[in-house]
Amino acid sequence: MRGFFLLFVLFAAGAVRAEPDTFGLGTGKDGDLRIDSGSRIVNRYARLTADAAVGASELTVSDIKGFAAGDLVLVHQSTGIAAPDSGNQKPVSLAGGRVGRIEYARVASVSPGVLRLSAPLLYAHTGNLSQVVWVPEYTDLDVRSGATLRAAPWEGGLGGILAVMVSGRLRNDGLISVDGAGFRGGAFFSHGDLDSCTDLDEPADRGGAYKGEGLVAGRFGTAAGRGNLANGAGGGICHNSGGGGGGHGGLGGKGGRSAPADGAQDVGGMGGAPVVYLPYEYLVFGGGGGAGEGNNDEGSSGGAGGGLMLLRAEEVRGSGRFSATGATPPPTLGDDGAGGGGAGGAISIRTVEELVCGEVDVRGGAGGDNSELVFPLAPGGGGAGGVVFLQGEDISCTRSVLAGAPGQMATDGGTNGAGPDSVDGGTAYGSEQVLSIPFSQPVSPVLTLPVDGAIQVGPGLRIEGQARAGDPRVLLFFDGVLLSSVDAGTDGRFSYDVLEELPPGLHELRASAESLGVHSPPSAPVSFTAVALAADGGTPDAGTSGDGSGGGQLPDVLEPLVLAVGCGCGSAPGAGLWTGALLLAAVAVRRRRQP
Repeated sequence: MRGFFLLFVLFAAGAVRAEPDTFGLGTGKDGDLRIDSGSRIVNRYARLTADAAVGASELTVSDIKGFAAGDLVLVHQSTGIAAPDSGNQKPVSLAGGRVGRIEYARVASVSPGVLRLSAPLLYAHTGNLSQVVWVPEYTDLDVRSGATLRAAPWEGGLGGILAVMVSGRLRNDGLISVDGAGFRGGAFFSHGDLDSCTDLDEPADRGGAYKGEGLVAGRFGTAAGRGNLANGAGGGICHNSGGGGGGHGGLGGKGGRSAPADGAQDVGGMGGAPVVYLPYEYLVFGGGGGAGEGNNDEGSSGGAGGGLMLLRAEEVRGSGRFSATGATPPPTLGDDGAGGGGAGGAISIRTVEELVCGEVDVRGGAGGDNSELVFPLAPGGGGAGGVVFLQGEDISCTRSVLAGAPGQMATDGGTNGAGPDSVDGGTAYGSEQVLSIPFSQPVSPVLTLPVDGAIQVGPGLRIEGQARAGDPRVLLFFDGVLLSSVDAGTDGRFSYDVLEELPPGLHELRASAESLGVHSPPSAPVSFTAVALAADGGTPDAGTSGDGSGGGQLPDVLEPLVLAVGCGCGSAPGAGLWTGALLLAAVAVRRRRQP
């Protein structure tokens, strides 16, 4: 492991100190914004075109237009999980992965194709699967009645995210929306009159309708068949079955049965799987609905899922709506299957003071209705409810995380097997978390070990410190780069052991407390000197004293330190002598233990 630390420190030596999420409510540098009417998009988007590793200080992007030094950006890997088996409806956990991770950063400078950051990244992001979003920082934001603030819709690599910081009041009497801005629904494709399909993966030219888009990258527009692909729903398969609903906070509803001429088989698209994550660390789009199957050019595509919204403000007021609903497909034109609804998206609103609004809505889109009047044909499945995370001192907002209803048949108003069975409970229902505590940054922790100016001889560095009681996690930074994340006890105490031998020289430790995804300012730095003793009688990697012949001499970096502390200069009488003696004794003991 010593090789790891050598590479680690060589890298860290050229890096700027890492900066966790200490951005709070932003700087207010973009002033006030009032939207009186119409629809406005305020974010700008660029594709990350190369991988960005942990500790990277540069983002290689597709477009630098609209980005400038001092800007706040959000880096978000919007898709790209490892593909589960088709038809696997088990919950997808994002914990510990890259996809959906929320990371803010500040731009230090801009050059063609590159955004240089003021501090290194804490997390890794995959090129061509991630996007960089410009985040405005307002002093106040006012959306008037009849006006809309929205996100650009996701188009496969960019968009779908509305992110804003407000250092003062956000007033919403209109609509702030990412409705249908998330993962796309499968497109309807008409093919020959085919019967008796059963496969989870059924090519479009053999009777399969296209699956909805989800967290698996690169399959949209090519994958077909009834099996869902993660939170993207399955499409209907022959003959005329319905598409499934997208998944997110819950499981999407299945599509309706095939045509009577095909035996009314239960082969509608499977609903998209639920996605599990902590909404203050991760956020993702709602899954797209699957397309209905058809052969008469009269079916419908799946609905798009809701996008994601991240808002922070001193306070939120007004009677308006915050909405991330999934889209509902239009009714069929007649004799074909209908598409499934998109899943609700994700909304995170965090305030220091009051959070008052008309409604926060992440409902799933309803399944498409089937308008065939002569005989029963398949409607689409409803999309699952989305995810809501609200935090504020006093919260008064109606919330809806309902699933979308299954579509209906024109013949008798029935669902012909389309799901879900319940929109206000059960497996398709979304999730919400409401914390009636002010949004705030944790207090900086204190490092108590090693002490500032300490000398670490050989391996076995012990790190200890004290955070505020109740702050559950502490990030440790070694020479400006994230070393580890450690859990603090209920009393705030934390510890971490570095078992590897450290490269010789002067090093710096800092710590930052983390609570609910935000971080404290870094602690005061603690500097210490690492001294490595080799196994050949004490000769250090950094060289030897005297004639350099080894033979148990003191390390070059250690001998002057011992002489300095041994003289007692600048300390209480005799203190330096005792320190020097103890250090020499420790070195002697280590040498005697060596073969």
